[in-house]
Amino acid sequence: MELFLPQSPPRTTLIFCVLVAILTFAFGADLNGRWTEWSKVKSRCTKTCGNGTQEEIRTCTNPSPEGNGKECTTLDGNTSTIEIRTIPCNTEPCWVENTYGNWSECSANCSIGERIRHAMCGDKPCSGVQKKNQTEQCNTWDPATCPDPCIELEPLCTKYSVCVNNSNATHSVAECVCTMGYQMIAKKCVMPPPTPPTPRPIPTLAPAQKIVATAMSKTASTVLIVCVSITLIFFIVLRVFTPDRIIQMNMEIALLAAHCFLLFPSSTTEMELLCRIVSIALHLLFTAVFMFMMLESLHMYSLVGFVVKRNGMLTPVQNVLVGWGVPTLIVLITMCFEYDNYGAEYHCWLQMDKGVNWAQQVPIFALMIIMLSLTEAAGLAEYKTLEGMDSDQLTSAKFSQRTNLILLPFVYIHWLLGTLSEYEQNLALYSLFSIVNAVLGVLVLLLHCSNNQKVRAKMMDCFSKCRGKKTTAKPLKTEMESDMQ
Repeated sequence: MELFLPQSPPRTTLIFCVLVAILTFAFGADLNGRWTEWSKVKSRCTKTCGNGTQEEIRTCTNPSPEGNGKECTTLDGNTSTIEIRTIPCNTEPCWVENTYGNWSECSANCSIGERIRHAMCGDKPCSGVQKKNQTEQCNTWDPATCPDPCIELEPLCTKYSVCVNNSNATHSVAECVCTMGYQMIAKKCVMPPPTPPTPRPIPTLAPAQKIVATAMSKTASTVLIVCVSITLIFFIVLRVFTPDRIIQMNMEIALLAAHCFLLFPSSTTEMELLCRIVSIALHLLFTAVFMFMMLESLHMYSLVGFVVKRNGMLTPVQNVLVGWGVPTLIVLITMCFEYDNYGAEYHCWLQMDKGVNWAQQVPIFALMIIMLSLTEAAGLAEYKTLEGMDSDQLTSAKFSQRTNLILLPFVYIHWLLGTLSEYEQNLALYSLFSIVNAVLGVLVLLLHCSNNQKVRAKMMDCFSKCRGKKTTAKPLKTEMESDMQ
């Protein structure tokens, strides 16, 4: 089998082909031009609406004509390398003022929403620079057909709140309202802090009334001080220091000291520390007055009720310690919590709108209940007489049972009127306080001197001597005991 290989072309032919290619590249061939696309960048439209015009351009460069190639043919049949044409723009009609389409549906159902309408250019909505919309509020609420708004809101209400429907004929209104005293704060029901009390205005008296009130109260306190001082001196001179007398003497000392502090001038309020000391002292002394009256009632009950034969249930030292110790303890505890409330801007007694007032009212009221209970128990019950009973002390105790019932209301009323008159700055209260003060001083003098058996015996002895008759104390005591029975 024979193979025939192709023969290579002659060398002259190859040279000719290369020469033709070089000449063609050097001198080129004929190439007709073609248009580009119309330009995307156009001139500004001559009108904003109502059929304006604008120009666009294209060039014969896709590709450009070469050699003897032809230029591009324009739309009017001519040839050119560039062509400009005019085209319409903004062909929509111009908007006529207040020309709008119909309103759309309301955006809300059974509540307040919005609806919209578009500006109309001819029979179509305006576009481009003429495009504009108009909105307004719409209300689709109808209480007859719409559901209760609380149906949707109730599950969203916070704890301690309920939904309340406050809708009317035109508006759907529902809100979550807090209950049980809670208040809505930051969308939660919280218990509000207590409202601070409104400061009490400072009461005042006219200058003339203030002078009269001061003169009356100071005079009455002076009368009481004189009467109580006479009582103390009288018993000291007679050297009567029986157990019941020790109790009465301390009560008189406390009452005397309290009214000495009440004689301090009204200018004391200008010295805060001194005014506070006066207030603390009045608290202590008046509490001690009632404490010793309670101890006197206890002493009376122990004898009249035949609990002991003589000298009462407590020794004189114990009576003194208890009589002053308990009020001191009450005042110290009160000072721990209410120290700043002792004294006031316009008086140096206790402030009745502060906690310090309860620290005196409650103990005094409790002491009065105990005193009345002991007095009633001693007077109503029938007890078996003890053998060897001290008849003098028993007689004095029976007198004390009655005198305490007279003194107790006067002591309490005079203390209460004093507190109120200073707190209220009331002339009528000052007048009552002055009257009760004077009466109380006289009563202390008369009753304390008359209910002691030894004093009565000495007074009757002196009275008999003055009349020239010798009378012993025994018949008097027997007569007094029969009277008490």
